[in-house]
Amino acid sequence: MPAPTAPAESPAGLMRAMAPGSVPRPPRRPLYSILLWLVALLSRLLPVVYFGLVAGLAWLGYAYYAEWAPRGMSGLWTVLAWVVPGFVIGVLVLFLLKPLFAPRTKVPDAVRLPGEESAFRDAVVALCGAVGVAPPREIFLSHSVNAWVQFSAGPAGLVGGARTLTIGLPLVAGMTARQLVGVLAHEFGHFAQRGGMRAAHVINHVNRWLESRAYHRDEWDDRLQRWVEGDGDDDGGNLFQLMCVATLACLGLTRVFLRALFQISFRMSRRLSQEMEFDADRYEVAVAGSDNFAATALRLRALSQAMHEVEAANGKAWREGSLVRDLPAAAALRLGQWRAEDWQAIERQLDNDDETRFWASHPADQARIANAVSRPVEGMFLDERPAAALFADFPALSRRVTEHYYREMALEFGARNLVEPAQLLGMGELPEDLAQGWKRFANGMLGPVPLLDPSEGGLLPAAGFDWQGCVDELRRLGPDAADLWPRLERTRTRGDELELWVRLVDLDVDFTMPDGSDPDPAALRGQLGACRDRNSADRKLAVRILGLFARRFQLAVAALAEPERSQAQAKLALLQQLHDAWPKVERLLSEGRVCLRLHGGMTRDADELRARVYAMAEQYRRDFEGALSKFDAVMLAGGSSLGRRLRSRCGRMSSAGGDPFAFVHVTAPVEDAFLDLYRRELAELALLADAAEREHGIRPIRLFQGR
Repeated sequence: MPAPTAPAESPAGLMRAMAPGSVPRPPRRPLYSILLWLVALLSRLLPVVYFGLVAGLAWLGYAYYAEWAPRGMSGLWTVLAWVVPGFVIGVLVLFLLKPLFAPRTKVPDAVRLPGEESAFRDAVVALCGAVGVAPPREIFLSHSVNAWVQFSAGPAGLVGGARTLTIGLPLVAGMTARQLVGVLAHEFGHFAQRGGMRAAHVINHVNRWLESRAYHRDEWDDRLQRWVEGDGDDDGGNLFQLMCVATLACLGLTRVFLRALFQISFRMSRRLSQEMEFDADRYEVAVAGSDNFAATALRLRALSQAMHEVEAANGKAWREGSLVRDLPAAAALRLGQWRAEDWQAIERQLDNDDETRFWASHPADQARIANAVSRPVEGMFLDERPAAALFADFPALSRRVTEHYYREMALEFGARNLVEPAQLLGMGELPEDLAQGWKRFANGMLGPVPLLDPSEGGLLPAAGFDWQGCVDELRRLGPDAADLWPRLERTRTRGDELELWVRLVDLDVDFTMPDGSDPDPAALRGQLGACRDRNSADRKLAVRILGLFARRFQLAVAALAEPERSQAQAKLALLQQLHDAWPKVERLLSEGRVCLRLHGGMTRDADELRARVYAMAEQYRRDFEGALSKFDAVMLAGGSSLGRRLRSRCGRMSSAGGDPFAFVHVTAPVEDAFLDLYRRELAELALLADAAEREHGIRPIRLFQGR
């Protein structure tokens, strides 16, 4: 049977062929529209209550001084009666009016769709015609995993109906044309609700405004708190602190009131918001088909996770002096690298999203999927080609949006430090031949930390095993080693957290634990000791396994012929040096992490703590430079040294200048650089050892079929 041929028409051309009004509208629900506008009206009244509170406070201040304030008396209480109420009411009114004159956060300029993409713009206009809504005035491009349509700023938006479309290019890079057009139909479907979208816009605007007033602290709040915590050295200072305490108490009461207003508005609108999503889903199903809805929901979750992984890798690359050239392409490439278990994890997330909470703005995905497939619809746009085919030059757009994002983040970059997505995602990864050989040899029983100590191969109990017996003992320990290395890594991470808290205790810093409780120094030290305990059951098992691998390497190297034996012996010697150097490196980098976290969490008036943390950072710099000088004597293959290798991975070291905290930050890649070198040397040695074992008939830990 011949393979089906792709349609001759481009995806954008197929969109342009959609007839105006061809997407059926869901039945109108007058009661739903009335309720939506009623909620919008009630939400709009809440700011009136807010400003009524401000007016009430101002009137209270006027009435107090005009009618109630004491007159004709002298003394301390009279002074207090005149000063404290005026200060408290004045600051309260000022704080409550702050939203009217405080500077707004600058919204970064978006990347407009260039004129060369007129075919896509025409396709969007055709889609809007099919849905029955006016086309967007402008189309913007973003690096985020999302797409949205919103009213334009100003009266032209809410009153005139002008709107903008923003498309996250990772969706384009990782979706089919059918999936992306379905997502766009969903977004335009919101605006097909006409007055309902305006009502929702009003509701959401009020909710955001109230939420910011009720829950978000800013510099003014912090300044008032610092005044309260200041030293009152005289009566005037004590009086000022008393007024600040009274003001904070009153602000706390107003925030309780504002939170109540926010909760009223928020809870009135959530159920209606869920109904709006169901309504917009019907447009997506009508355009892309009901059988496409679940696949699109899964793809959205997967792309979000892939982008999160790309951003984490890009953050590491930035510390080493480079950035990925194309973020959307990197997200799509990362998705293509996923294993079956990665997809299974995302599918489980989607399957488990089956309960719609009453106050959630969106229904649960399973509820939306069930609603979409309840009435099977074939769909109008079924093109399964990549969504990138909708654009004339998608790679150029993707790179342009990526660079725009970097500029908005104030990151310095140029052609020399932009790397391709494959290079970014390959950082720290072994080449394919080494990775396969390592997988066959180690069978998942070796992790990054603790490091293998080659000298353990000559010590009991490992030295008591012959070659095959050593491998058989590793096979026996295999079930006990399941999840061993992730457990050790979690313990290591937990130890870093505990070390920060213990350091805060040592520095006599007042702080609360993440759960709001007061720190228990004895318990924290005990937990830290347990995390660092080298005699724990997991640590003992890891050391036993490492010793058996060291014995296995020792026997394999002895059986090699020249020149492979000399090559393997050099690798064993380097692994021994890396093992011996690691405790110093690990401790030094742990100190750096603690130092950065202390520095980032200090208040502006913590002068004594700042001086002590600054001294820690200076000591870190001296210790780090001293360690690298010693590592210059550890030679690597090719004539380089360990010190030079580690410096080369700190690509932004020169930007630190004389700032010790910046130096700590830019030297963070040293850990990855050190462990990457260790893993590569270990994998190359494993490849030589595996060849020796095959030649001498040693059965591996797990018998693999030949490739």
